[in-house]
Amino acid sequence: MKRKPWAIIVLSLLHILAPFGSLLFNAHRAGRSISEHWYFWAHFLPKQLLFIYVVVPIIAGIMIFICRRWSYWVYLACLALVFFSNLYSFSTNMNWMNFGALIAVLVVDLLAVAYFVVPAVRQVYFDPRIRWWEAAPRFVFKHQATVNDAEGEINNISRGGLFIRTKLNLEEGQQVSLEWSYEDIPYQVPGKVVYKSNRAASEGYGVQFAEENKAVKKLCQLLDSRGQMVPERLPSPEDSFGAWLKKLIIKREGLFPKK
Repeated sequence: MKRKPWAIIVLSLLHILAPFGSLLFNAHRAGRSISEHWYFWAHFLPKQLLFIYVVVPIIAGIMIFICRRWSYWVYLACLALVFFSNLYSFSTNMNWMNFGALIAVLVVDLLAVAYFVVPAVRQVYFDPRIRWWEAAPRFVFKHQATVNDAEGEINNISRGGLFIRTKLNLEEGQQVSLEWSYEDIPYQVPGKVVYKSNRAASEGYGVQFAEENKAVKKLCQLLDSRGQMVPERLPSPEDSFGAWLKKLIIKREGLFPKK
């Protein structure tokens, strides 16, 4: 998958659209038109409740979509706020209809919390390395280079780093000096080994550049203009919403983020 997981996108949209669904449902239940019920909300509901019913779900949806550690906690706080506001509303007007609405909110909140505490989902928010869709575009760049003055071959490159093969035995966290020349332009870039691959098909080292390099940035722009993006990074039909939905319904797969 090359894009943000569809499950997260869909859940985000559902939260953002929730106030409109709530307005429609409550207008129907009260026998009012949508505009009449909105007028009732705007003029007779306490402003705090109006904020919780309309704004907080939208904030929750945005927090889901942002995919950050802090947005994760803000989202859970939004859920708690919505639940306790519904509990307060029920306490001021106890009837079976409101009790049913309270139970529905409780069930939805519990399902949402259960989903977002699943390790595969939680990790997306807590570990930036898991958010593969945020990775800088990577380009095919088969080129000779030196690593700490030893021979090596670059396999691919991005603005933030490259993958290189060498006979040197490097360790994760080790500082390295990279040098190569391409189309009469010399490149000297310091970096750090961030991972080591021992797989036969992709044996080598992932190196992260110590800082953004203007020359490397221009090189990536050149490679991009030549259509040399790594094929695995290009969107495919498998990344479409239709393909995701089909897999979810037929194979029961795709509910949890998976690279």
